[in-house]
Amino acid sequence: MPLSPSPPPNAAAAAALPLLLLLVCASSIAAQPLASSQAKALLRVRRLLFYPPALEPLRGAPDPCALPPAPALAVACEGGQVTALSVLGDRDPDAAWRAALPASFSSEALFTTLTRLPALARLSLVGLGAWGPLPGAKLRRLQALQQLNLSSNYFYGAVPDGLARLYSLQSLVLSWNWLNGTVPSLSGLQFLEELDLSHNRLGPAFPDVGRSVARLVLDDNNFTGGIPAGVSSLGLLQYFDVSGNQLQGWIPSSVFALPALRYINLSRNRLAGQLPATTACAEALAFVDVSANLLTGARPPCMRGNSSARTVLVAGNCFADAKQQRASSYCNPGALAAVLPPPQGNGGGGGQGTGKGREIGMVLAIAGSVVGAALLIALAMVVVLRRARRQRPEATILPKSPAATPTNKADGWKAPAKATQKIITPADKRHASQAARVNTLEVPAYRVCTLEELQEATDNFSSSNLIKTSPLAQDYNGQLQDGSRVLVRCLRLKPKYSSQSLVQYMEIISKLRHRHLVSIIGHCIVSDEENPNNASSVYLVSECVTNGSLRSHLTEWRKREMLKWPQRVCAAIGIARGVQFLHNLTAPGFVQNNLNIEHILLDKTLTSKISNFSLPMISTSKNGKILSETPFAVHEDNDIGSAQNAAQGDKEDIYQIGLILLEVITGKPTESQSQLESLKAQLSKALTEDPDRLKDMADPAIHGTFAVDSLSTVAEIALKCTAGDPSDRPSIDDVLWNLQYSMQVQDGWASSESLGLSVKSQV
Repeated sequence: MPLSPSPPPNAAAAAALPLLLLLVCASSIAAQPLASSQAKALLRVRRLLFYPPALEPLRGAPDPCALPPAPALAVACEGGQVTALSVLGDRDPDAAWRAALPASFSSEALFTTLTRLPALARLSLVGLGAWGPLPGAKLRRLQALQQLNLSSNYFYGAVPDGLARLYSLQSLVLSWNWLNGTVPSLSGLQFLEELDLSHNRLGPAFPDVGRSVARLVLDDNNFTGGIPAGVSSLGLLQYFDVSGNQLQGWIPSSVFALPALRYINLSRNRLAGQLPATTACAEALAFVDVSANLLTGARPPCMRGNSSARTVLVAGNCFADAKQQRASSYCNPGALAAVLPPPQGNGGGGGQGTGKGREIGMVLAIAGSVVGAALLIALAMVVVLRRARRQRPEATILPKSPAATPTNKADGWKAPAKATQKIITPADKRHASQAARVNTLEVPAYRVCTLEELQEATDNFSSSNLIKTSPLAQDYNGQLQDGSRVLVRCLRLKPKYSSQSLVQYMEIISKLRHRHLVSIIGHCIVSDEENPNNASSVYLVSECVTNGSLRSHLTEWRKREMLKWPQRVCAAIGIARGVQFLHNLTAPGFVQNNLNIEHILLDKTLTSKISNFSLPMISTSKNGKILSETPFAVHEDNDIGSAQNAAQGDKEDIYQIGLILLEVITGKPTESQSQLESLKAQLSKALTEDPDRLKDMADPAIHGTFAVDSLSTVAEIALKCTAGDPSDRPSIDDVLWNLQYSMQVQDGWASSESLGLSVKSQV
């Protein structure tokens, strides 16, 4: 999954407009002057948000309630108390956190101050750069809240359970943040009409909401499983968007017939099967988007084409009666029977049977069509298989990629009846690409740990849990009280750093969350016994990635079969995205990240994650020069590479990426500088003189799975990355662009192969 794009320029303003109109009305009935305690609370909010321009009118205002409402600031009062506060800032969130408030910002302090406004019914804090976990206990105290909008900030961690106890809540908007984990049940909020959690990292369970919801926006998250049947009972639902998730299985056809529905977007998921011909669409339905799924068969009559009253988007499926569709093999016809929708009961919206005879007839008709289609598909597959084997006698049938086969039955996946082997098709590419897109930030919110907690987690730092040790650092396996496995790393500190400076530093580290980085989820600072003001060591608590390193997947025979060429390119793209995030996070960026291939880990979806990345402390010298150095007394030499130079640290990272790419291509580590130079010379000659030689140099485990142009693109960028002169090495943006281009070339080749077109043999 790529980095989340920035929100549309006017999205936050549009979301705040209804609240602004209400504030205009409310301000006209504010009779009493504002209580001094309430005015002080508003000024404290301004200070805690680091004096944003939107709150400038509060400075010196004799009565904040008398301020004329504006898009950037509106305050409404009643009975001497603030009842509504709307602030629209200019800090649009970005993936590199450039607009986030300073490290000393505290979300806990902000919401503690807001609890001093007990009559607050409408609260909107949008685009202010606020970050940190949402304090559920503080939010729960705002029992008068009817509307809460915290969109376009950097809030992370879980959606707190306390929100589910704001029983007056009518609108909850938390979009464009970094929230993750399972959404608490909101079914008890009987008045909730709007829920917008879009553009976060929430999941995997689909949220449970009450029946009053009219607007449900969940796009671009990590929700999995099927669309719950309960959605079909939301009789007031008008706007429904779950695009850009990982939803699977059939679509409850009755959802299209919800009487108030006007907009539905199910695109960019893995929804499969056929939509019954009896599927009815609500009369008010004006927009339908089911594109980029795995839907097959014919479209129901109400979705055949566009009209002045209804827009229908269906591209990127396998519909038999529509344009811009994929090959039927892309939608996995072998599993067709597993994703046919079950009976819809009374929710079908039309065409219900009048008796058992009609129901049996429909079942027989569907079964007959499925069997007939399966026979035709089987016959076609036999022909294609025979033709493929004649053209490519070497092994063309490969074990199904684990990345394409979810193993967690709790996620709603059902295994096809007999599908253990298949020909390499665009589906392999799709699953590999999804493995790189899957957001794996399902980790706990960052917190400060106690030494006692870590001692319990590691069995008092038992030697049986010790993974790695050196004079300056030790790594331990651990298990927290909630059962989650973690990695605990003990690091000695350089003596010049005080406990206070280290606390500020750790606040910055707590914000380092990216799906291609191993997340640090907590820390514990241990003070020096002789001088309590100084810290002697720090324990870093990280998520545990247990599927092995990238090198192990390239060298161990059991894992090699998982990592064909598409998956290798996806892993490389993930590394580049992680490095891009580190380089752009601060100025200067986090460089010299020790990108040893052993430090590139793969999770169960084969998503690459960088571990042991650089954690520098940025400071300014007396002469104004920006300094960057680690506070930890740790130094690990890279196996091979150019000299460590802080001024060219980003180019050192590029060099290490080049070494990784060379190993991805050949499947072999480069053990010496002379061996590296020899390999580069052979690759350079093969690229310019002998393409067949390039294919021979590739790892035998990926023969038959790559496009030559895709392989040559990666080889070319690898050679540029390992150039002797750092100034000749490309930027991380150039590296990422070339890798993504290589993946596009691979996608096109895989599509042509699946269609049985005549292409040049890759072996």
